[in-house]
Amino acid sequence: MERTWAFGIYVYTLVVVWYALHGHKPEIVTQRRLSAPWYPENTDPSFADMLTTLRHAIIAARFMSSRPAQPTNTEIRQVQHAWALAAA
Repeated sequence: MERTWAFGIYVYTLVVVWYALHGHKPEIVTQRRLSAPWYPENTDPSFADMLTTLRHAIIAARFMSSRPAQPTNTEIRQVQHAWALAAA
């Protein structure tokens, strides 16, 4: 039980920081105001709004058809060579 609240605070913080850096879109709050009668005067997104946005981003990233290009063998060798020089 002692570690549960700490983990919860950690996850909460990660979600809020992600939302502030990458997920904030003012239209989410506007849409939420229109769809929820108890939400008309709220000007800031709730934690539930942040979680919903994060879930949508995770689902979209998982099912996107485009994948980043894989490095070529030459690029891999160049990185390995740089590592070897740095280690020496």
